[in-house]
Amino acid sequence: MKIKIAPEIFESFPGYVRHVLVVTGADNAKESPELAALLSEAQTRVTGDAAFADLKAHPLIASWREAFQSFGVNPNKCPPSIANLIKRVHGGKELPYVNTLVAIFNVISMNHILPAGGDDLDKVKGDVCLTLAKGDENYTPLGSPDQREHPAPGEVILLDTGAGEVFCRAWCWKNGDASKIDASTTRVAINIDALPPKSPSEGEAASREASDLVKRFCGASVTIHRLDAISAEIEL
Repeated sequence: MKIKIAPEIFESFPGYVRHVLVVTGADNAKESPELAALLSEAQTRVTGDAAFADLKAHPLIASWREAFQSFGVNPNKCPPSIANLIKRVHGGKELPYVNTLVAIFNVISMNHILPAGGDDLDKVKGDVCLTLAKGDENYTPLGSPDQREHPAPGEVILLDTGAGEVFCRAWCWKNGDASKIDASTTRVAINIDALPPKSPSEGEAASREASDLVKRFCGASVTIHRLDAISAEIEL
């Protein structure tokens, strides 16, 4: 199995870097009060941060909105995950503790203001590729296993090349049901995206923090990989 990024992504978005954490042996079945406290603390910081009052103007949100617009997705209708998360928390809505890995994604996203998410590697049929959609790929919305959608041609998608199944639509807009992380998940790829003006070094710092949290609260083994225009794939 390979995890890779298509060349056209880097051509369209110079300076973009994705750090991938490959996690094995995770225990995702138990809720951690200590992690729940970290999640609450991160929410409190976001809620009280005046910089998010005009969310669309925030540089780390605006860059993702511009990226979405560039491949034909309306960020008002289909907001980047980091924009949706910050808007929800800044507006006073509390995040649930879905499971430990998802809680870690949310802590990292709020601490570093970047998208963080993941996919259950045991559900992958081929390679996992961030690429541009042809439009004939299948997407099953999270929590709606009986629904089928197709991405728009040119949309940035995370694709299981073996199954032709979209794991995430519009880069980081909406996760799919096919690779969802639940209590039984033990092996996962965590994606942490640094899109300018977020620097690759800031993405690396977020990755190290995520690795520490996964080891601490899931008892897992973690390796960190950097995908960029020079080295765009890893093989597991």
